[in-house]
Amino acid sequence: MKLKSILPYLLVIAIVAGIFGLTRKTNQNSNSQEVKLDKLRVQAGWLLNGEFANVCSAIVNGYYQDNNLDVELIPGGPSGASFIVATTAIAQDPSLDIGIDGDLVPLLRGVAKSNPNEKINVKAFASFWNDNPYGFMVRADSGIKSIKDFGKKMPNGKKVKVGVTADAVIQGAIANYAGVKEKDIDFVTVGFDATPLISGQVDALAGYWTTQAYELEKANIPYTFLSISEIPGLKQPSMVAVASEKTLTDKKDQLERWLKATIRGSEFVKNNPEEAAKNILDSRCGGPSFNEEQEAWLIKKSIPLFGNNIGMMDEKMISDYSRAYKNLGQIPFVPDNSSYMDFSILKGIGINNTNAETE
Repeated sequence: MKLKSILPYLLVIAIVAGIFGLTRKTNQNSNSQEVKLDKLRVQAGWLLNGEFANVCSAIVNGYYQDNNLDVELIPGGPSGASFIVATTAIAQDPSLDIGIDGDLVPLLRGVAKSNPNEKINVKAFASFWNDNPYGFMVRADSGIKSIKDFGKKMPNGKKVKVGVTADAVIQGAIANYAGVKEKDIDFVTVGFDATPLISGQVDALAGYWTTQAYELEKANIPYTFLSISEIPGLKQPSMVAVASEKTLTDKKDQLERWLKATIRGSEFVKNNPEEAAKNILDSRCGGPSFNEEQEAWLIKKSIPLFGNNIGMMDEKMISDYSRAYKNLGQIPFVPDNSSYMDFSILKGIGINNTNAETE
């Protein structure tokens, strides 16, 4: 066939190819716009261990990406000479969107300031554990059976030595419950591991049965855990999600998507603890320096804390805790629920019952 005779065909092919290329390029541009994710920075209240397995698994398994989110999980807890508290960080740093704290204490102390200028504009909008694993570990043969026993003398006639971390604010409440003055209990500032109890430096060690207890079990030391919930009214949720009032207003949709994905991550953790432990070693979470065996132990221990209403905030439990905390002299007044609790995000994803199960 002569060139002249096939020119029309070549022209048609070139036009079709050009249109296809243009369409493909347009589609590529369209797709790139569709996959643009909303960035959320999440401040943890502790090191990124198994406590944050639900957020970590949601990152690693792509649950946030499924909800058009790019979530960065930032470690808290001990950092050099300082201690990063998630609630405080949220109040002070506008570049942070969500905080996940181990308890309500920083929030209550922040909203119940006598000086209005010192109050923080932060609210809790969800919680993932329906109880708090915080309390005190004592050797099984110590004779200490209750937190009230901290007010008694040890067999050697000395005060009970109670190891607490530098950030602890519960000393007054413990002394009040034990019926003594704070000076009658020998509170000792310790680090964040179980060494002081293992070595006999203290008689009781403040900590979490989801973390420090692992070291006691590895050291084959029989122990008893005394929950802080023993003190009337001091049962409270843990893994509490908080955000500033501005974020709750301006990023409601993003928070709802984040909560949906995190609940999904929580369900994954409950059903797949071994896989969740492996996810902790991801560089976007705790990283490869974490011990997979220890994280699996922690995750399995903590599964009952999730309960049946993941994400739910039990308003009655929280209110009771707030009153008890005030009665123990830890805050000057009981704040209105609306000043530190926000249920709009839960309602936005179809969770309306604010009174979750209490055990």
